[in-house]
Amino acid sequence: MEQGGTTLDQEWVKLRNQLRDNERIWSGFREIEVRMIGSHSLTNLLSILTEGIPETFPGIECVSLACIDPEYEMMRLIDTGAGSSLRPNCFVAISRQELDALFMRPWRPRLGPVNKHLHSLLFAEHPNATGSVALAPLIRRGELIGSLNQGSRDPHHFVPSTATDLLEHLAAVAALCVDNAVNHERLKLDGLTDALTGVSNRRFFERRLVEEVERWARQVGPLVGMLVDVDFFKQVNDQYGHQVGDRVLRQIASLLGKDLRGSDVLARYGGEEFVLLLPGTTAVQGFAIADRLRANIEQSTFVIPEGLDLNITVSIGMACLEPGADSYGPDPAAWLFRHVDAALYEAKQTGRNRVVRAQPQ
Repeated sequence: MEQGGTTLDQEWVKLRNQLRDNERIWSGFREIEVRMIGSHSLTNLLSILTEGIPETFPGIECVSLACIDPEYEMMRLIDTGAGSSLRPNCFVAISRQELDALFMRPWRPRLGPVNKHLHSLLFAEHPNATGSVALAPLIRRGELIGSLNQGSRDPHHFVPSTATDLLEHLAAVAALCVDNAVNHERLKLDGLTDALTGVSNRRFFERRLVEEVERWARQVGPLVGMLVDVDFFKQVNDQYGHQVGDRVLRQIASLLGKDLRGSDVLARYGGEEFVLLLPGTTAVQGFAIADRLRANIEQSTFVIPEGLDLNITVSIGMACLEPGADSYGPDPAAWLFRHVDAALYEAKQTGRNRVVRAQPQ
């Protein structure tokens, strides 16, 4: 009887420990799920998955998210919002062919040893994913869109006989959250980004102009504004069509934004006009920058479909709010833009392809 009692006690202890482990696992999954649902940023969602899962579950050394991203939209969103804590290669842009090779219908998680191909495809920057892996399909609206991947150095951590209910649930929530995060960031960009050129739009510029003038008023430093207009742009549209004109505008936006600092603002103001704000830039520095931008555009090649090269130039008006000056009236933002516009008008009236600086009054 005593021996039987001891066996029962051992079984009870084992069952109790298993229940505690299950509760800990459930609790960990719930915490990660709540954090994912509350995330509206793809970068933040990646951080939750790649940092939260290894921190919550012992034995999991690394996590990656692989998604079909043919236009590299998700990659650009991640690059835009990436912070220093985001782990390298935690996101993998996977092809449809590669993803279909990972999961056969019906789409179910794959658990087991890692091979060289899987490691290279999903864990290229993770040397610890050398033992076993768990790959969970991400399914959204009945379509396979990606894979949530966990890696361990222990070859027995993930084995095919392991139950996958929680893993499938986590992958379903992750797929929903990825879709929501991308849509949320699209809406945010659509509201403040010019669809044609990809730079900021007029609405964003006007918001930042108010912010930067407020900073200037606190004696932070000078503030340069520029207005850039494409010379004879109507002739380009009339002669070659609007598609060529659109290509010209996209290339000019790229040239204008090439060497900007993180604090600078470039926006498409409307039509063929672009506007720039350069905080902490003096009038002399601003003029030099404007003339360099003008020269870069003049020297660039604009190729149209017929193979002909277009010679495109721009005219630029600029003005500067100097720190400590009190001659800008009650609305320095309006003064700055009024003088930038007047300087641009003068540049176009006096020959185009030049920079004119508004003189302080």
